[in-house]
Amino acid sequence: MERNSEDVAAAVAKLAKSGAQAIVQIGAYKACAAFIRQAKQAGYGGKFYNVSFVGTQALADELGKDGAGVVVSQVVPSPYNPARPVSREFVAAAKQQGRVQANFSSMEGYLAAKLFTEGLTRAGGKPTREALIAALESINEDFGGYRVSFGPGNHVASKFVELSMLTGDGRVRT
Repeated sequence: MERNSEDVAAAVAKLAKSGAQAIVQIGAYKACAAFIRQAKQAGYGGKFYNVSFVGTQALADELGKDGAGVVVSQVVPSPYNPARPVSREFVAAAKQQGRVQANFSSMEGYLAAKLFTEGLTRAGGKPTREALIAALESINEDFGGYRVSFGPGNHVASKFVELSMLTGDGRVRT
């Protein structure tokens, strides 16, 4: 299907009757939601898997009851599970701020800001581009249960992945 398009009828017709047990989607939430909704209407009974790029809460909000059972991979710890210190720290900061919805997207932004701030701190008082890069590449630590490691040839930062599942009431279960 065309990127960011909600015109999913041809793809649904092809895949819904294919016998596939699962469909992996990589796209924006509107297009993925349209596909899921139409595939279910066409009788597809298999599983749907999405990557975190979809915007988990946006997908859950868009799908409502049709989201029940949709699985989404996550690259940051759950903001809904207080097991990790960084999750508790983030939820407290979001509550204090007042306008931020604690979800996977905002958690990812929070962690990116923490990492960038750490890089700026390590780069010194008047950081240059080169000093910031070197500082970021020196980070190898645990941010409250979220391990981050950079290096000159490693700009991936984390290997963290876990799965979440949408519920039929617009929530995300981890």
